Amino acid sequence: MRPDVSIIIVNYNTGSLLADCLESIVSSLSVDYEVIVADNASTDGSAGLCSRFWKDSRFRLLELGSNVGFSKANNAAAAAASGRMFHFLNPDTRLASGMDGDYMTALSEPGAVYVNPLLNRDGSYENGRMPLPLLRDILLWNTGSPKARYWYKGASVIISPENFRLAGGWCEDYFLYAEDLDLFWQIWKLGIPVRELPTPIYHFGGGSSSSVWSRLDREIMVQKSNRLFFRRNFSRTQYLLSKFYFLFHNLFRHPSRVPLYVRAWRLSGKRGV
Repeated sequence: MRPDVSIIIVNYNTGSLLADCLESIVSSLSVDYEVIVADNASTDGSAGLCSRFWKDSRFRLLELGSNVGFSKANNAAAAAASGRMFHFLNPDTRLASGMDGDYMTALSEPGAVYVNPLLNRDGSYENGRMPLPLLRDILLWNTGSPKARYWYKGASVIISPENFRLAGGWCEDYFLYAEDLDLFWQIWKLGIPVRELPTPIYHFGGGSSSSVWSRLDREIMVQKSNRLFFRRNFSRTQYLLSKFYFLFHNLFRHPSRVPLYVRAWRLSGKRGV
């Protein structure tokens, strides 16, 4: 029988966080669900740390032969999923009571895409909508115009299989970062509504990247992915306008970030846009 929800999680060396995430699913949900964990060749014993879950027929481990990145791993798991809705969820998250109701809302109106508020460790909200990083949308956003187009972080995205296919899935040109930005841009182009659900999801952040990359390495990857987003969808002029805006924004609001930002931007651009 087709489950209501396929919860899809990509894991890379986040075994203890993943175990907590899976435990939160068991303790929080009563809907009919399946969980597919796509493992990017973890070396931290993730599979063993979560071994008790593989005994449950609702949980499946999809072991990939190498670290293929976030998008490819998500798409591989989605191809194996059979739920009426897909919930793409990061391994460094925990579900809370109330998600059953959110899933029922999504199942009753599968034509929309849904996001949940993400709570940081300190209880602050992380996943508010953000304007597309285009000067047009940034200016409209700052003036309060409803014409500003926006996106959300991809740590939790609920979408029907049909809309997921229409949007082209997660773009596999990205290894990590900006794939969520690209997905929401495709959703915007299709005119698919995006709705916010009420139940918060706890997001502990950092996941696998913080354990293997320095701050500079991570920022370089962010910058490379941002370049790729513009190369795929917009002009070089739009990209440069965006980068100059954020440079001056940081100079006035977060000056301590500027040296890292500029260095990563320069290093990420050696291959051009």
